[in-house]
Amino acid sequence: MNFFFDRCLAIRLARMIAAYDSEHDVTHQDDDARFLPTTSDVDLIETLKQDNPMPVFLTADINQRRRPEERIALAGSGLTLVFFKSGWHQYDSHTQAVKLLQRWPDIVRETSRSKEPTAFEISGSGRKVERLCRTIELLPK
Repeated sequence: MNFFFDRCLAIRLARMIAAYDSEHDVTHQDDDARFLPTTSDVDLIETLKQDNPMPVFLTADINQRRRPEERIALAGSGLTLVFFKSGWHQYDSHTQAVKLLQRWPDIVRETSRSKEPTAFEISGSGRKVERLCRTIELLPK
């Protein structure tokens, strides 16, 4: 499987997981030459959905679930998503690293079990991976 960390998650976290997990391809947005620091979230999503195989998209940008244009892009992307709840950024980098390493096997297991594009959420405490909905259900109401 391929996993793609967006810029809202620290690059060192993605690189740590890439070093730890040799079975999967793990990339951070800043390590992908297709994207500039100014690339919009919608353009990022549109590019990722063309990848074959499509990556699992990990983000701590909770705003993507609030902004209608980003929700439409996510819902139509066909990507499986993992959102880190807003409380994630309250932790220092060491604690984030420990929590991510603890949850990584759960993230891999839950995302690989999905038979269709699905959105998951990592609790603010980082203690569990929870299924939210099918990705298409992220469409604004």
